[in-house]
Amino acid sequence: MDKAAFLARVGEYHKNGWRLAIINATTVPSPDEATPGVFEISWGFAHELECETIRETVTTADEVPSVSEFFGAAFLYENEMRELFGINVTGIGLDLGGQLYKTSVKIPFSHAAVKARLEATAAANAAASGKKA
Repeated sequence: MDKAAFLARVGEYHKNGWRLAIINATTVPSPDEATPGVFEISWGFAHELECETIRETVTTADEVPSVSEFFGAAFLYENEMRELFGINVTGIGLDLGGQLYKTSVKIPFSHAAVKARLEATAAANAAASGKKA
């Protein structure tokens, strides 16, 4: 991720009267075992009837700069990305220090947590189909 270019583009949206409509993160499969957890982040901006999206793919090792300098409300999305996905968002305007959500699983959408849920579901399905036979 080219942080300087990203922040310059976000700054242009702000300067030209666009609003931050949404920030979305999702866990995506790693391309291989050597690559750490991969996430796709989308920042959606709106101006009158126009919408544009910046989309970046990052890993757990990457730093993602906060856009709360330009769009104050981004702090909620950014704290959420950190707490639920384990994405390293830096410079959040209002850093809640891991206190936005109380979840039973720490970082519930991390690759490890998603993998564990998939494996548990597969084991349960295998056990259920074995009982029916």
